[in-house]
Amino acid sequence: MSSRPRSIARGMTLIEILVVVLIIGILASIATISVGVLGEDRELERETQRLTDSIALVQEQAQLEGRDYGLRIETGGYEFLRFDGFGQHWLEIEDDPWLRPRELPPGLAFELVIEGRPVLLRRPAQPAARLPQLLAQGSGDMTPYRLTLARPDAGASVTLIGSADGAIEVERNAAK
Repeated sequence: MSSRPRSIARGMTLIEILVVVLIIGILASIATISVGVLGEDRELERETQRLTDSIALVQEQAQLEGRDYGLRIETGGYEFLRFDGFGQHWLEIEDDPWLRPRELPPGLAFELVIEGRPVLLRRPAQPAARLPQLLAQGSGDMTPYRLTLARPDAGASVTLIGSADGAIEVERNAAK
């Protein structure tokens, strides 16, 4: 009899299959992270959502309390104010974590247009009377506005368009 070598038919072992699945998982994770980093500006989206929610909250609070609230906007931040009817002046809201003063992350800036006219926003270091540019009245009315939150160096921006009845429309302009 001749002894010829037998070819051994062998499949993949469980360890080899697990290694392949692990490699595919790592590649999928890297692809997902890359798309998230390159596909959207998370800071811009987070600040837009926070501001939209805060404006809606202050409109609701103004109607519930029958009191006027305001939004003061600077180039790098914003704060909500409450009108004191007895003292006839605007007060900072200190007891509400949602309506506290906020600074924008570096690289983001505001642009405000009211009644078709751009509003010159102050820089935070400039002292000024603390008067709001936007009003949420106890009657439910709101100052109509176009408030753009932009990242000028990347060309990305989001514009909040507020109407007199308090509705807010969001327009997104992706980076170029």
